[in-house]
Amino acid sequence: MAGMARTVGVIAMVLVGCAGGPTPGDAPGSSALPAPLVLPASALPRMTSDASPVDGDRLANEVVHPDELRAVLGEAGFTAGAQRSFGAGTGAFSRVLARGLAFETDAGAAAFVTWFGDNAGEEVITAERISPADVPDGVVVFRHLPDGCCHNDVPVYLAAWQRGPSVLYLHVGGRRANTRAFVELIASYDQEV
Repeated sequence: MAGMARTVGVIAMVLVGCAGGPTPGDAPGSSALPAPLVLPASALPRMTSDASPVDGDRLANEVVHPDELRAVLGEAGFTAGAQRSFGAGTGAFSRVLARGLAFETDAGAAAFVTWFGDNAGEEVITAERISPADVPDGVVVFRHLPDGCCHNDVPVYLAAWQRGPSVLYLHVGGRRANTRAFVELIASYDQEV
């Protein structure tokens, strides 16, 4: 049940959106750091959405071993994050969380995607890594299917991929969630930003 509570908490954070407010490069006298790439609310118009910033502590506190992820984020040069959460969906997904994570360098973003590929299936949610057709190279995808132990358990999908010094991240769930719809959402997100 602890895993299910973590899953519900993580699913509640949905699609990356413009968090509003200044980005790291906006402050007078600051060096131009990459800003988080975010998905607009119009991407899923039939769902309600909320945008917010995401810091390293929030990311770390969502995984099983927070200190390990904090170290990875620090070594990778994580600078900022933003997310847009979508809910109240009636289609394939009832919840969507999209995040944009900005790093100082392309190598830092790549290091995070490597960590995600090696650890998300145990650190974020119990899930298996899959390789669906039509997913672009470099996109790491995980799927969790209900095992019947909890009547609230639903299919959940995770994905992360690098785009220069940024990482795009999706975490979706819903009773009708399926691989085809998730692949379409990945493509839409990648094209929107």
